[in-house]
Parts: sequence; structure tokens; C-alpha cells
Amino acid sequence: MPIVTVTVRQPKSTAFKQGILQSAHAALVAAGVNPRDKFHRVLELPAEDFQFDPMFPDLSIPRTDDFVLIEILLGVGRSVKVKKSKSCTT
Repeated sequence: MPIVTVTVRQPKSTAFKQGILQSAHAALVAAGVNPRDKFHRVLELPAEDFQFDPMFPDLSIPRTDDFVLIEILLGVGRSVKVKKSKSCTT
């Protein structure tokens, strides 16, 4: 079950946030994740609570306040077949 966390600076429109979530989910599905396996959240923080270096490491153009941090927690887990096997219930 992948868990997606998107962090952005306030304020962002619903369309902006939904576009990011849809893109992240499409990438996960393209990588083989079940399309129904969707556990996503957006953290929209004030600038003082979401700080980043606009030029790190050596960018030629600085990051803007539209910078987006996407974190994906993805574990392989066990297949349904393995979960249902008798060897796993003891």
C-alpha cells in the first residue's frame, strides 16, 4: 500500500493540489500499483513551517513558492495468496 504525502506552501488551489495527486497516482499505477490502492494526503503549510533552500544544490534558476515535496512510502508486502496460506496463520 503506497502512502503519498504532498507538501506545499499556502495558499494553493484545489486544482493545483489535485493535479499533483493525480500525477503521483498515475506514476504509481504505471509502476504496477493497483489503481484502487489510493492513500494520499496534502499538507498545505505556511511558509514558516515549510522551508527549503531555493538554490540547493547548484540550480541556475531558484525554486519558487510553488515548490512541491512528494514523499511516497511504498512497501512490497505479502501477496494475498501468502496471507491466506496456512503457514502464515501459525
